[in-house]
This record gives sequence, C-alpha cells and structure tokens, in this order.
Amino acid sequence: MPDRLSWAEIRRLALQHRKSLIFANLIAVLATLCSVPIPLLLPLLVDEVLLGQGDAALRVMDRLLPEGLQSAVGYIGLMLLLTLLLRSAALVFSVLQARLFARLSKDIVYRIRVRLIERLKRIALAEYESLGGGTVAAHLVTDLETIDKFIGETLSRLLVAVLSITGTAAILMWMHWKLALLILLFNPLVIYATVQLGKRVKHLKKLENDSTSLFTQALTETLDSIQEVRASNRQGFFLGRLGLRAREVRDYAIASQWKTDASNRASGLLFQFGIDVFR
Repeated sequence: MPDRLSWAEIRRLALQHRKSLIFANLIAVLATLCSVPIPLLLPLLVDEVLLGQGDAALRVMDRLLPEGLQSAVGYIGLMLLLTLLLRSAALVFSVLQARLFARLSKDIVYRIRVRLIERLKRIALAEYESLGGGTVAAHLVTDLETIDKFIGETLSRLLVAVLSITGTAAILMWMHWKLALLILLFNPLVIYATVQLGKRVKHLKKLENDSTSLFTQALTETLDSIQEVRASNRQGFFLGRLGLRAREVRDYAIASQWKTDASNRASGLLFQFGIDVFR
C-alpha cells in the first residue's frame, strides 16, 4: 500500500463498503421521496376542496373514506393523517440514513488513522523530532476530522443531489424546454463559481488546521517540560506563547467559518437568480 494518501485511495476504501453504500443511498432516496410531496398536499387539498379546481385527489380519497366522511372535514383529516405518516416515515428514514452514513465515514477515517499509525512505525526519528508530537497528533485528529466531515457529507448527499437535479431538469424540460435550457446552461456557471469559492475556503481551512497543529505542538512541549518551566520561572513566557497560538486558532477559525458560510450563500444566490430568471 503506498504511503501517500490520495482521493483515489479514499474512494477505494469507500467502495469496500459497496453493499452498505448502496443500501444507505437507497434509504436516502426513500427519505427524500417521503419529504418531497408534503408541501404539496395541503395546497392540493385547497385547490380541489375549496376552489373546486380538479378532482383527481378527491376521487382517490373517496375510495378510502366511507360515505359519511366524504366531506371537507373527512378530506382534511385524511390529508393531515397522510402528512403525519409521510413526516414520520421521512424522520425514520433520515435517522437510519444518518446512522448508516456515519458508520461508513467513521470506518473509512478509522482505516486511514490505522494506516497513519502504521506509518509511524517506519518514520525516521529525525523526521519525527522535526515535526513534533503535537503536529503528528494534529494530523491524526484535526485533519482526519476535516476529512471525516467531507466524506460524510459527500456520501450522504451525492446520489440524492444528482437525482434531484435530474428530476428537476426533466420537469423543467416538460414545462418549457426553452426556458429550462436556459436554466440548465446557467448551472455550469454556478458550479464554476462554487468551485472557485471552495478553493479559497480550502486554503483558509488549511490555515486553521495548521494553526491548531502549532497550538497542539506548543501545548505538548509546555506540558512535557512543565517542571523545568516552573523551576526556571519562565511559565509566563511559555503560557504567553500558548495564548498567541490560541489567538491564531481563533482568528483562522473565524475567517474560515464566516467565509465558508459566505461562499455557500453566494453560490445559493446564483442558483436562486437562475430560478428567478426562469420565473
């Protein structure tokens, strides 16, 4: 197994759970299918019961309800019951989906962490001393937490997002293919802008992780030599240095968090602008 960890290697680790991955994505699709119709049920009921526009849903409900309940009260009650059942099913599937994807992502990160631990057996002593124990610990904890978050979100959202885009594109093409084509051609611009913003955020996240690594290294060195520090009455200097490292962690974390949120909102704004153009 090569020492260098690549996205191809992470993908290979994910594909080792092929059956679990397929099952988890199937559960995610079921959760989405249960949640999508919910906002449409009550407006449909208003259109057919109160406004008298169409009767497709009423004919279906008439088959399910006895004659004594084939009224506005019965229709509303049945629709509320259906809404409750769909929300409950969506909740169950969402919780199960979260559990399955959490197990997948945590197992992948566990395998990567074990691989890094095995790598420590072969690392040169001089390289270990130059890196420091805090930096190594940060790689095994902080950096892997970032990878864990990315893998979990990617695994859980990729298939549902692709199916949602495909279904939306099909509906738009069916409604008005010329305007739909405009929206579909506009989407690559949104994707390009999101990728460019993501590159900037990636740099900030790296700076945040590096500052955390430096803080961990300084903390480890201080704690390892705390007796000598106190004996030489230099605890003010070392603790002051820890304070500076902690401030760097804070500043980079703030920049990373708000700029990540800003990039997400900017890409969402571009997408919403495309919807407004369609409207």
